[in-house]
Amino acid sequence: MKKFVAVLFLLLCATCLQAKDKPNPADYAIKMHISGSHIEPYSGGTYLHVDTNLNGKKIELTGSAVTYKRIDMLLIPGDYTAKLTKDGQNPDRAWFSQEYDILLPDGTTWHCYTSGISE
Repeated sequence: MKKFVAVLFLLLCATCLQAKDKPNPADYAIKMHISGSHIEPYSGGTYLHVDTNLNGKKIELTGSAVTYKRIDMLLIPGDYTAKLTKDGQNPDRAWFSQEYDILLPDGTTWHCYTSGISE
């Protein structure tokens, strides 16, 4: 009986560890080039800002900074894929706000939103 309970417990633990599925790369069809990144601390936390070229537009994206061993990390410039998660484009096309999930090389994602745009 003890062996059965131990095996059941191990199976349950393995299932819990696998519960967070990695994203499907096929869902990330938007290509973007990140040309720079910088960190800005705020009273509520630290934000990462990245400069991107997305469909010919220069857009700044902002999201929560990723911390590793108590160090805020920068996103390395390069080509990435993303998916649009929220599109708040105004019908008159004068205002817009979008949110993205960017697929990172390790299979994780970084959630961000538009915080700037230039020509």
